[in-house]
Amino acid sequence: MNLEEKLRELKKAAGKTVREDALERQLEYLQRLEKRPRKVVAQQAPRGVEHYVDGEVCRNDRGEYFLASQLLPFGRPYGKYCVGDVAHANLAPLELFLKGESVPQSPSVVYLDTETTGLAGGTGTCAFLIGIGAADGSGFRVRQFFLRDFTEEKAALTALAEALAPYELLVTYNGKTFDIPLLETRYTLARMKSPFSRMVHLDLLHPARRLWKLRLESCQLKNLERELLGIARNGDVPGSEIPQIYFDYLRTRSAKALQPVFFHNALDIVTLAGLTVEVGQAIARAGDGADCDSLDLFSLSRALERAGASELARATCLQAIARGLPEAVEPQALWQLAAQHKRERRYDAAVEAWMKISSLGSRYTVEACEELAIHYEHRVRDASKALEFAEAAYQCLQDKSGSHSRLERLAHRRERLLRKSQ
Repeated sequence: MNLEEKLRELKKAAGKTVREDALERQLEYLQRLEKRPRKVVAQQAPRGVEHYVDGEVCRNDRGEYFLASQLLPFGRPYGKYCVGDVAHANLAPLELFLKGESVPQSPSVVYLDTETTGLAGGTGTCAFLIGIGAADGSGFRVRQFFLRDFTEEKAALTALAEALAPYELLVTYNGKTFDIPLLETRYTLARMKSPFSRMVHLDLLHPARRLWKLRLESCQLKNLERELLGIARNGDVPGSEIPQIYFDYLRTRSAKALQPVFFHNALDIVTLAGLTVEVGQAIARAGDGADCDSLDLFSLSRALERAGASELARATCLQAIARGLPEAVEPQALWQLAAQHKRERRYDAAVEAWMKISSLGSRYTVEACEELAIHYEHRVRDASKALEFAEAAYQCLQDKSGSHSRLERLAHRRERLLRKSQ
């Protein structure tokens, strides 16, 4: 290279901007980095359920399954109760909902809840987590049978049947509609005998609805837990998300997200036990009614009436009315009271209730006036008085645009009474 060429190169280099020079250096660095041998970074294997939940892998003649177990001491508070209240509570009042079946002693009572791969049921739905709880020595033990894979189902079902053997009364929440039919289907598909056929089954959803639907409207377990037991869950996983969490676990084999699912299931079981005590105490308060809401008293009276405890139902209904019921509910309570009086041929008491209903202007007004018309026509033989109530019933039904056939029936009664009274 001659002198002139060297001068041109120097001039060219001097003409570069600071930015261009920096970019060239960065490019050279990246080229050198690309030539270096790459290090292989080992991925951490996903951790199984035993790393996040206290439990162990168990084995029986059907294979392996995972069992989580925890013992809650009786002295531990749980809302308005202690855990020990579950073991020592008098559950005999629950016979009201068992259609003649007797309630065994508390140690023979077991509470069950499941977490499943779907909420619709059917043969394609599997219970991947089955939790049971019962009094055990000095505490309340919760055991949870978990399928690390669907191949462990037979082993878990076998272990569940063995664990249920000492118990006589099974308590669930919506179990008659969902949990138990689902589990019985799984036992059938596995060609195994279901352990539930020999057990007395109390589905607490139905008593809860009868006792608290009027006041609380929503009888979901978590709502009853908050309103009746004084417990508010923090950070709980919604039940609707649980199936997807399990499917994600099966895909990734990472069990970290399953920890709150176990917690959710365990809380449902302990809450179910506490709610069972609450139902028993609500029934035991019948006839007393101390510190009891008037709506709850009326709901209790309906449950007692349905169970055939007429005297206690009447006393409880009278207490509810005396304490004061909402305007929309009072006529319903009076109608129930009048119907009971009529069945027992206490017509004077029935008339008193019908009279009060007729003055309230409720949806029972027509029925009450019609009953009064029947009473005065056939029992008192006072056609004029009967006609007065028949006219009132007819006019009220016209104002409400009642059915044509019912209007015709009342018109026929009115015409007949009109002839009798002349």
